Amino acid sequence: MRVSLIAGIIEFHSQAIIIESSSSHAVKLGSPSAGPVPGNRSLMGITHIIVDEVHERSLLGDFILIVLKNLIERQSSEGSSKVKVILMSATVDSSSFSKYFGHCPVVTAKGRTHPVTTYFLEDIYDQINYRLASDSPASLANETFSKGQNSQRASVTNSRGKKNLVLSAWGDESLLSEEHFNPNFDPSYYQSFSEQAQKNLKKVNEDVIDYDLIEDLICYIDESCGEGAILVFLPGVFEINHLHDKLAASYQFGGPSSDWVIPLHSSVASTEQKKVFLRPPGNIRKVVIATNIAETSITIDDVIYVIDCGKHKENRYNPQKKLSSMVEDWISQANARQRQGRAGRVKPGICFRLYTRYRFEKLMRPYQVPEMLRMPLVELCLQIKLLCLGYIKSFLSMALEPPKIEAIDSAMSLLYEVGALEGDEELTPLGHHLAKLPVDVLIGKMMVYAAIFGCLSPILSVSAFLSYKSPFVYPKDEKQNVERAKLILLNEKQDGPGDVNDIDKQSDHLLMMIAYKRWETILNEKGGKAAQQFCNSYFLSSPVMFMIREMRIQFGTLLADIGLITLPKFNQVDGKRIGSLDRWLSDASQPFNIYAHHSSILKYPECRSSFFVFPFFFSF
Repeated sequence: MRVSLIAGIIEFHSQAIIIESSSSHAVKLGSPSAGPVPGNRSLMGITHIIVDEVHERSLLGDFILIVLKNLIERQSSEGSSKVKVILMSATVDSSSFSKYFGHCPVVTAKGRTHPVTTYFLEDIYDQINYRLASDSPASLANETFSKGQNSQRASVTNSRGKKNLVLSAWGDESLLSEEHFNPNFDPSYYQSFSEQAQKNLKKVNEDVIDYDLIEDLICYIDESCGEGAILVFLPGVFEINHLHDKLAASYQFGGPSSDWVIPLHSSVASTEQKKVFLRPPGNIRKVVIATNIAETSITIDDVIYVIDCGKHKENRYNPQKKLSSMVEDWISQANARQRQGRAGRVKPGICFRLYTRYRFEKLMRPYQVPEMLRMPLVELCLQIKLLCLGYIKSFLSMALEPPKIEAIDSAMSLLYEVGALEGDEELTPLGHHLAKLPVDVLIGKMMVYAAIFGCLSPILSVSAFLSYKSPFVYPKDEKQNVERAKLILLNEKQDGPGDVNDIDKQSDHLLMMIAYKRWETILNEKGGKAAQQFCNSYFLSSPVMFMIREMRIQFGTLLADIGLITLPKFNQVDGKRIGSLDRWLSDASQPFNIYAHHSSILKYPECRSSFFVFPFFFSF
């Protein structure tokens, strides 16, 4: 995106402008004269606000749009100087955003990506002459067989029972003659395709990933197409490992080539992640198998070919059960375009979509479901009250796509339960504290109670791990060794007084606490090299451990800001003294750590804060 384009846009006499761009490059503008004044709700001195990547529809992204829309309306009614709001995205639903901001102008900027040729499932079937086997997991003809194997008690009147009888030589194979067809198969769409492709489409189970097809397609690209890396999108770690094993066992990608079949997901160690950016030897094709982490977060320069399975995993929240879970679902058309664009970053590329054109055009959602419609609203409700933005329901009703009332009620109910709200949506002192802690309210309350009851350091470690991610990495074929390393950590005698060694050994949270304490001690006493060796021995990610240390300091500083603990003056200096502050937070002589070695006290903050939502000790 060109700076001259932005300069022209700001001449519009409108309060909001949407910029569509097929490129992800962004230009940020600021006021040349003055910055925002703290506590200045009218943003005096600010002329332009740019919000980038609005298509992602994140929770806080939609929240800030409500605030900006209210600001524009208030400035218009008061006749004061009006701030210009610029929304930017490469795949934005410009019409809905424009309507939300009073039918504001839409400016489309041409991007700088290279052309990408797209093939759908029906094209791929013809191109590689693929035959979907009747016993393939992706075949509907195999569905009855699979179900029959999983249950021996089914009634013989259904197809599963019939299959069991035949498999046991008690029945007639004619019982299996009933056919299963793809309910989304429309013959009129595929008349120009081969008979075999139509047979495949008629019996394919579109909800099942066809790993045989992916392997054949990768081999076809390797044999028939020009140089360039292949990027395969799969929904999760299990699927990535399954395809990785399948390729590594194949003739074409076995041996030295298997070193360049690279998994990429959030649990891969950073040293392994860096390998995706390296170039392989001239006679080897690099294949990167990734989750949607490769959709927008990173760009791999030598990727020319993209294979998109059309699936991803996303968080869904059930307000009735107050439970979040990862669910596999079809991506949106916008996600598909983002994935397609990964093939055209440096030269013209090819995108192979493992779903039909019919699904893409007729069944896929145009855009991703906003987080506000599928995520817990607890922290958002706290922020609304902290910023004095009015009643929660009335504020959220002004969102671009307002959440369901039951989701809001569930969030408010939890806030009342934990003691963050009382009366007529009034923040309690605890609620004020929790709103200033950028963590889940249950974790925040656990930290507040830990500071009060003098067991802060171990709870800071647990809180940081729960807020970030597990420090354990799982190299290929090393799962049993990782579990063994966990047990060794748990069973080792811990230093210090008290009864911490008597805590239930089957505890993920205890394991996190012990792992960090051991790592911190080695780092302080023997240095970074020894700490790295400790991480290697116990399958721990060194970058994650350092991140946990920074998060502990951040949480400790936040608790000091709200007056729960006292920190020394060096907490505001550069990173060289981060270790000093972390050692201070771990110091058993400090008032906030005097009971850190007592298991009964360690359990208490969690029990008080969780209402059995986060049981502090559970088995892995």
